[in-house]
Amino acid sequence: MKSTLQKISTTDYAETSDNIISVYNEQWHCVVNFIYFSQLVSQKVFSSAKKKTEKEKEYKKLILKADFLLPDGIALQIFYYCAVLFWVVKSDKKWIPNLNWTDFTPYFLNDTKQKYWSQRINILLYWSKPNVVEKVKENLSLKWYNVIYSQDGFSEFDRDKAEKSLNEYVDTTNILLVARSTPKIPLQELWTSRNYQKIQDNKLLVMNVWWLFDFIAWVQKRAPKVFRKLKLERLRRLCSQPKRNYKKVVNSLMIIPYIFRYLILKKD
Repeated sequence: MKSTLQKISTTDYAETSDNIISVYNEQWHCVVNFIYFSQLVSQKVFSSAKKKTEKEKEYKKLILKADFLLPDGIALQIFYYCAVLFWVVKSDKKWIPNLNWTDFTPYFLNDTKQKYWSQRINILLYWSKPNVVEKVKENLSLKWYNVIYSQDGFSEFDRDKAEKSLNEYVDTTNILLVARSTPKIPLQELWTSRNYQKIQDNKLLVMNVWWLFDFIAWVQKRAPKVFRKLKLERLRRLCSQPKRNYKKVVNSLMIIPYIFRYLILKKD
């Protein structure tokens, strides 16, 4: 548990964005994962290895292997705060920022574009439905992003075509957005982990952004700002799409027994 919590980024939007680019420029590859409390529960991250499936064991290894693990959601913010309060994690920051994929990823792309200009940034898209990924490409292009490759997630990633597109550019920041997963099986993180060597070879900055494509393509609408400010966006999504969000909300409510078991009693 400590290793996972200590891996979580505690810096604000601007500093986190700078840190990601700094790591990418230093090692010419970078993997960014987002994590929210419901996912910690569904993947049994804090449970002992004996109680886990092989995929669940692999998931914990890959989130620790990522260069950045960004906190998503108020439930994780509360749990981290309690972890510091009960001396499970030593940190000078009790309340960490909410670096969720829906807000931070657009911020990071815009911040990077402003610093390096559109010509110095290549965007690659992978996963989601064919019509959705094409709409994402169109909407990003309208914002002056250079989308050099896009592919839906219902076919095996065509490395040859992606590499051919990359080879047309020199001295660029190559950002691959991978956007497909499920509450039970973190497909995008598993795919990224199993293709790590190719990520290094192609000098990619990979961001596993969950269902961000649906928002960029306007398939789904964000909750009104008032819901977001009151930290009720998840509740809004539950009401509008109960089947899709029910399990996430139930897992998030596990925060109370998790605080008691892992932070107060300090059991594995």
